[in-house]
Order: sequence, then structure tokens, then C-alpha cells
Amino acid sequence: MNLEQAVALAPSMKDFYDEDITVLVFSLDQVIVAINHENLDLRIQNGEATSKYEKLVTMQCMREKKRLVVRMPIAKSQFGISYIAIANPLWMNGNLQGAMTVVISDQRYDELKKVGTDLSELVRSSYSASEELSASSEELAATARTMESGTSVAKDGLEKINRISQDIRRISTQTSILGLNASIEAARAGDKGRGFAVVADEVRKLSEGAKQSALAISEDITEVNDTVSNLIEHIKQLAIVSENQAMDVIELTKSLGEIAMMAENLVSHGEFNS
Repeated sequence: MNLEQAVALAPSMKDFYDEDITVLVFSLDQVIVAINHENLDLRIQNGEATSKYEKLVTMQCMREKKRLVVRMPIAKSQFGISYIAIANPLWMNGNLQGAMTVVISDQRYDELKKVGTDLSELVRSSYSASEELSASSEELAATARTMESGTSVAKDGLEKINRISQDIRRISTQTSILGLNASIEAARAGDKGRGFAVVADEVRKLSEGAKQSALAISEDITEVNDTVSNLIEHIKQLAIVSENQAMDVIELTKSLGEIAMMAENLVSHGEFNS
């Protein structure tokens, strides 16, 4: 853009912003256009010598011959107000003609920076909590898998005990048959087999007692086995849910990390050289 175009465009610059602005167009030696908004009044007038404003961003832009975006704090401002100045050099056929500057309030940028800072702190806190939750979820999933393995071993043990109980019942049945046969043989022997008959009767009683105990153990084992089977199924579901939760939390942590970066970028956009 050259000086003539900047002068023509200056009155319309307010239409490009949704906030109050002051517009300045400087040639190399004088102020060509100064449209001061009442809320951003730099008290610069048309026709003034540019040398009067050596510390102005517009003059710095012309000296450095490059676009500048500078935040001017009130402590350094010669106009008694803080502001943000966006200055662009003006060229004609490769020769510097002057500079055009748009001055805007820094209040919005302060608000933007504060929002970004608050958001960054909130996300950082959420990110830490998410990481802890992720670790807890993974630990819970690992514990659930260990419990599943342990209960499976317990179920195998119950099945072994059940088989032993069945063996006891089978042995007791065989022992009962042997006791019955012994009683028959004792009866045939008459008085000589009386003592053997007593022993055979006790063997039958012992066999019947063992059989009843084995049946009771078998029923208890069946009940416990059913309970353990249900527990295993619930633990499997817990492991699946825990693993899914851990994956979801990992994704959440990743998303929070991305939001944290966005918040930091938002803060950086509120930073300006002064």
C-alpha cells in the first residue's frame, strides 16, 4: 500500500474493526491523517511534524521499515493511556513514503490473556487429575485381571476337591459293600464269626458316615463353585470396563493436553512487545 491509498482508506478503517480505533497516516516529515477516537485520543493533529513523535510506534515502523505490533503500557506512553499499535510501512516503487498505524485498546487483549491464563490453569489442573485417574484406572484393570486369575485358580481347586469328594463317595460305597459281604460271611461262621460281624457292622457305619459327609461336602462345593463362577464373570466384566475406562481416560488426557496447548497459545496472543 502506498501513501495515497492509505490516506483514502483511513476514514473507512473503523468499518474493519468491531471496537474503537484511532487511525494515523504519517509521511516521512508530517502527519497526513489523524483520526482520534475519543476513547483513544493521542492528541495528534494533521499537519504536525513527525519529529514531534519520535517515540511513537509509527516512527519506529518507518525507521525499521517493517510491520510492528506493539503494546504500549501507560508507564511508557507519552499520551497518558495504554494501547496497542499496529503500524505498517507505506511504499511507492520500492521507496518508503511513510507509515499507517491503527491504535486499539488493550483492554480486550488483557481480558483475552486472563481468560487464556485461567483456562490454562484449569486445564493443567484437570490434566493432572486425569493423569492420576488414568493411572488408577490402569491399576484397577490390572487388579481385576489378577483377581480373575486368582478366582480361576480357586475354581480349579474347588473342582479338584469335588473330584476327591466323589472318590470318597465311591470308596465309601465299595467299603459298604465289603462290610455287607463281611457280615454275610460272619453270619455263616456262626459264633466264631461274631466278633468279625461287629467289625463289619462298624465298617458299614463308618462307610455310610463318610458317604453322607462326602455328599454334604459335594453340595457345599457346588454352591461355592456357583458363587465363584458368578464372581469370575463379574470380575471379567470389571476388567473389561476398567480397561475401557483406562483407554477413555488416556484419550481424555490427550485431549486436555491439546486444550492446554491451545490455552497457552491464547495467552501468547495476548502478549506484545512493549
